[in-house]
Amino acid sequence: MPSVSEQHTLAMRRIGIHFACLWCIHAVGILSSSRVTALIDGAIGSSNIHGRREWVTKSISVVGASAILSTVLSPSSHATGLATKLAARDPNALSNAVFNVPPAAQVYPEFMKGTWDVQLKFAGFLFPSRTISKERISQNALIPGFQKCSIAALCDVGKDVSYCMTIDDATGLEDRISTLSSQIQGFLGYSAVKNISYNARNNPNRISIDFVDYRTRNAERIELFCNARDSELIPETGVFVCSEYLRQVTFGTGSEVGIPRQVVGNYAHFWTWRPSQEQGGKDILMGNLLTAAYLDPQDAMFFDEPTKPVAVYSHILTATRADTGSKR
Repeated sequence: MPSVSEQHTLAMRRIGIHFACLWCIHAVGILSSSRVTALIDGAIGSSNIHGRREWVTKSISVVGASAILSTVLSPSSHATGLATKLAARDPNALSNAVFNVPPAAQVYPEFMKGTWDVQLKFAGFLFPSRTISKERISQNALIPGFQKCSIAALCDVGKDVSYCMTIDDATGLEDRISTLSSQIQGFLGYSAVKNISYNARNNPNRISIDFVDYRTRNAERIELFCNARDSELIPETGVFVCSEYLRQVTFGTGSEVGIPRQVVGNYAHFWTWRPSQEQGGKDILMGNLLTAAYLDPQDAMFFDEPTKPVAVYSHILTATRADTGSKR
């Protein structure tokens, strides 16, 4: 069984694509398809990439880019708010949130209610720090996303998966237990989750995930703590954006017998969703997920980059309504 450091090295090789391509390709609908294609071709031609991630990178096409380009944000008409932050195309704008008042549970708009089969495709990553070199970042195995299960909803960054997402018809709240279980097991490829404890009414900001004993090396239990949320619905375009800032504590088997391993990670998810322009948008959603990884205060590099992300991952989302009998 490979050591943690060996797993990290393998993971970095698997994810390896040109650093500069992510934000330009997935800038939430700002660039033209021709410009996107040129950037992809240039990035592939100038980088050394390996394995399955190489195939994923080369598979990104004008069709895939257009899915994100249809999700248009208009910073000129929204001077403040989450939409403007995402439309700015600046990864450094995705600074870590300062914990203040515990946030309320996320309520989703009417067009997202129901059960959806979601296709998630890895689209690239970026190391945006201007104060820490890419070499130093890539050697830090504790950055969320570099090891399996270090980001609960993206247990194996770089892998394409399918999962089920359910938004309650009455409340507009996501069924976090069902969705998260489907995401984890989709990424890991086996029945990994024993139990998830979550109550949106009593405490929407803590999720406890227990894994099946001895099946997942990096995780026996995960505790998720949400520090902040934000959301915005843009009436002119029908685009819905939302974010969630998380602190994850992962407990796993340590290298010493009887001493559990505990790893803390900080990251934020930024989602963009809109009804598809095809088929009237009733049963298909197009989306993008950006995940920003931050350094933990206990990390030796923390004071070099205390609030801005040191890694950003991008995924393309396509959701098809599973409960087609529902009337919207």
